[in-house]
Amino acid sequence: MWMENLGREEELKTGAEYLKSIEEMSIPIYIDGRRLDNALEHPAVRAAAHAVAATYDMVHEPELAELLTVESHLTGEPVSFFQHVPQSVDQLVAKVNVTRYMNRRLGICSFRCIQNAYAPLLYITRKIDLEKGTSYHSRLREWMIYMQRNDLLACPAITDPKGGRKIPAQEQPDPDMYLRVVDRNREGIVIRGAKLHQTGAAFSHEKLVLPCTTHRAGAEDYAVACAVPANTPGLVHISVRQSQDDRRKEGAEMDLGNIYYGVHECIVIFDDVFVPWERVFLCGEVEYLGELVNLFGTSHRPTTGGCKSGWADVLIAATQLVARYNGLERSAHVQDKLADMIAISETMYSCGLAAAMRGFQLPGAGYVADPVLANNTKYYASRAVFDLIRLAEDITGGILSCCPGEKEMKNPEISHWMERFLKGVDDVPAEHRLRMVRLIENISWGLGSILHSATHGGGSGQACKMSLLEFSRTQPHRSEALESALHLCGIK
Repeated sequence: MWMENLGREEELKTGAEYLKSIEEMSIPIYIDGRRLDNALEHPAVRAAAHAVAATYDMVHEPELAELLTVESHLTGEPVSFFQHVPQSVDQLVAKVNVTRYMNRRLGICSFRCIQNAYAPLLYITRKIDLEKGTSYHSRLREWMIYMQRNDLLACPAITDPKGGRKIPAQEQPDPDMYLRVVDRNREGIVIRGAKLHQTGAAFSHEKLVLPCTTHRAGAEDYAVACAVPANTPGLVHISVRQSQDDRRKEGAEMDLGNIYYGVHECIVIFDDVFVPWERVFLCGEVEYLGELVNLFGTSHRPTTGGCKSGWADVLIAATQLVARYNGLERSAHVQDKLADMIAISETMYSCGLAAAMRGFQLPGAGYVADPVLANNTKYYASRAVFDLIRLAEDITGGILSCCPGEKEMKNPEISHWMERFLKGVDDVPAEHRLRMVRLIENISWGLGSILHSATHGGGSGQACKMSLLEFSRTQPHRSEALESALHLCGIK
């Protein structure tokens, strides 16, 4: 039982220890038309897991150790920053800064966003316990202590298949379009359904199951939050198909763009999965879902400002280098477009910082960002990345979509032509130019696309806009502005 392992490990995990712990779990996955008994056997999964391993190693780097090791508000013990619930505005700001730094180092998603769910869930479970006499809050705290002391990675399992989007969960032709509780007994619950778009699910120790939307009375079975180990019987991981993912199977290097790290997503099936009560944090309380869902968005979306600006930093640097390789780095139109790219990146970052700096405390939980500015951050990023990529492709040129493969570059019969005709300025080898082009391709719309994650990751732009409008109705300066508008034009 997990409760038996609440003792503290001597040290926070290194990257190698994290990978070993995931390998020992033997998380099965269906990928490339077959079943693998251990997801880490596949190169696409392994490349993404190595990105997580890098974040574990960062905690042990001397120049980062002080920033990335914090005191747990639950135990007073030192824990990884990635396991921590922010307890101040300064720590909200640090979360944006750390995320930008990590994604700039990795050039890819860092898979460490689970902490964004902690404060909202702590707050809601405490509220339910106070009003209904349940014990969700103490269970959640014990699970979080277990995660902190063992330095484990959790994946937020949120997005349901949804079926017909306008049909309530309990009225769907297939009742499992939203994950639900199908049985309750003295020992626990049984859940059935699926969660889609599960970034990092195949190499996370745990899944934190949360509802992705509100439900109304009559849909109590769909109101559930719980924690499930990734190798629990009944869990089925099905790998998704992503742009250019065949390149990893070919043993390529240069064609990957980012030769060290990758991104991986799954569909996760919950085929009558048993969850003991000590791991259940909400079960049937539909009236609290609206607040929980909104608070999670508020907590998670400012991170986009750091996440996407970190990604953008790498894209801008690669684009600058390609411009130099093309002999155009001093051209006025290139400088103008690079300035636009930098402005987009810094605006995303500024939005995230502003949301964090206007944060507030949730009683019994931690700090979350300003809800209007949080949703504005994600809404802006979901639109701005299209301009960012357009500018990068414009500067890079047609070579981005008409670039020969790595095998052609290495074929001795034609490699001399490749080196001769695919270079730009004479002092930069063609291989360097093509490596940088592949990195831009990777970040723009390839194996590590910033485009797709910014558009729908953490909620669509439309969802953010709706939340932004709703939360703005309670802002005092909106009513003050209304009165001012009436006064200034002479309407009494």
